Amino acid sequence: MTHPQQPADEPSPRIPDYPFMVPEPAPGSALIRMVQHPDQLNPLGITITCASCRAERDWLLLETRRRVFVRCRCGHEWEEADLDAEFFDENFAYADRAWDNAGQALKDLGFNGEFAGIYFN
Repeated sequence: MTHPQQPADEPSPRIPDYPFMVPEPAPGSALIRMVQHPDQLNPLGITITCASCRAERDWLLLETRRRVFVRCRCGHEWEEADLDAEFFDENFAYADRAWDNAGQALKDLGFNGEFAGIYFN
């Protein structure tokens, strides 16, 4: 559906269909969306590898302010220029959990460094 004030030739924005209310971020902070990605990432035909532990799969993808970051189980995190917000949207189905802070989310999901060297399927 096109918004009445949106030009007809401009595509409609993708609005995820969340099954529950996503809380608004606190003032001065940003909403961070996270999705686990157990497989390898090859956005340009080259496998993404963690610079810290050399892992090649089992990632946590984070999107905030239209920038995508990759986090490894060893705790190493970096902005991945080869992944864009559209790629994230294609892999992010819906919000099924919410946390008050990112640190607790990383711990609960096993991406805070405690599971370095361990792959989960």
